[in-house]
Amino acid sequence: MVEREQPTLLAWHADRAGNEVLENALEHLARDHKVHIRRVLYLIQPQHKALPNPNIAAGIEFRKLTLPITKPTVHLEIYQAVQDKVLPEVVNYRPLHINISPGTPAMHTVWLILHAGGAFPSDTVLWSSQYDNKTKKTRIDKVDFPINTYLAEIRVQAKKQPELAQYDAEYHSPKRQEALLQLFRYARLPGAPLLILGERGIGKTRLVETHVTRLKQREKLIPVPCGTLDSELADSLLFGHIKGAFSGAIKDRAGLLKEADDGILFLDEIQDLPKPLQRKLVRVFQDRKHRFRSVGSDKEQETDIEIVCASNRRLNELREILDADLFDRFSHLIVEIPPLRNCREDLERDWQRVWDELRIDESLPDKAPCNKALKKLFQTHPLPGNLRDLQRLAFLTMAWWQELKESDKALNAALEEWQKLEIISPSNNEFGEGNYDDRVIWFKKRLADWAYEQQGNWKKAAAFLECSDRTLRDAAKKE
Repeated sequence: MVEREQPTLLAWHADRAGNEVLENALEHLARDHKVHIRRVLYLIQPQHKALPNPNIAAGIEFRKLTLPITKPTVHLEIYQAVQDKVLPEVVNYRPLHINISPGTPAMHTVWLILHAGGAFPSDTVLWSSQYDNKTKKTRIDKVDFPINTYLAEIRVQAKKQPELAQYDAEYHSPKRQEALLQLFRYARLPGAPLLILGERGIGKTRLVETHVTRLKQREKLIPVPCGTLDSELADSLLFGHIKGAFSGAIKDRAGLLKEADDGILFLDEIQDLPKPLQRKLVRVFQDRKHRFRSVGSDKEQETDIEIVCASNRRLNELREILDADLFDRFSHLIVEIPPLRNCREDLERDWQRVWDELRIDESLPDKAPCNKALKKLFQTHPLPGNLRDLQRLAFLTMAWWQELKESDKALNAALEEWQKLEIISPSNNEFGEGNYDDRVIWFKKRLADWAYEQQGNWKKAAAFLECSDRTLRDAAKKE
């Protein structure tokens, strides 16, 4: 529950005059800015446990939170500590105020980075304590730092729809990081068609529904499953028709292109688009007015749309399948979403998000079951169905939990059943994917990982395979 009537101040303790800085901040916030703090969350390092409480007004709740920071000048250590300990604590604190002045410069920087990334509640305010050497007086000023980032965009959407499993803003995989950054960069460009590539089950449609609509600042999204357009009425469905255009056309029909006016036309799995429609769509892609003719009409219409396409095929396959003119017009900006097996650093978080989305029975545990067997599977299984594989495993685990009432037993039973199902078998992925070089890299990495697991370290693994440990380390880094 959001505590809206409990204004909270978050601040580090400073080695010198820490309590005095806090006391002055509370006084100036109330007197000069009419901000009456009712809770203080005071962040301290382990060596400061014996600090006395500052002299603050009655009625203000004062809490200390010790963070395991050994080097207060190391940005990454501070960032991770705040991520793990502070953010879960303040997620429901509103309004939240942060005094960024106390602490080291690295601590100041982390506050700014997290704020720019949208990590805090949307109405969070940053403050800076100041001391005037001339007047010998203190004050506190509001920090104007309106920078927005792709992390903030992802977090805003996640907060709007917490029930949906979405890509985490704080991912670890470099490939996912690169893909989402590219999506943020390209989707904000108005008037430019966007092509999103990725395997089935990777979440392309979800990304379009959540992130792309927001980035393109268009509320309306008209999805067009291109495989459903293979019929005699496909022209009418897409372009519309006028009354009397053909038998059965008893009234005018706007069509999806016109229906998408002032929104986004999403051509899902564009490789399934029938050839006759491909040629007709070239005109729509040709200029920013997106002109087209309804069936039976001799007049062109215009529609104000953004065009987004998606496909589970590789780019070179699309080039062979689609009309060359059409392909050239929508393939300028391409974002390729990597499969889960190339983002193994994020799999446990993906698993938790899928569990959260599918968990509708409150008797089920909040935390997604996880054990050594699952962690090993996450490091070795190709997961050809991507998120759908995780969804299937989650449903199986929930089903077994109803019977066994114990997370680890339910997960083990679900894993055994999950791995027997042919639908998730990696039979067609036995040698990786792509061209010869792609598959060789795929194989070398898995050979290196296997040898390391068998032998326990790189030196023994290299001796076992009669190669250098550098060779194995290099192979393990490649995907």
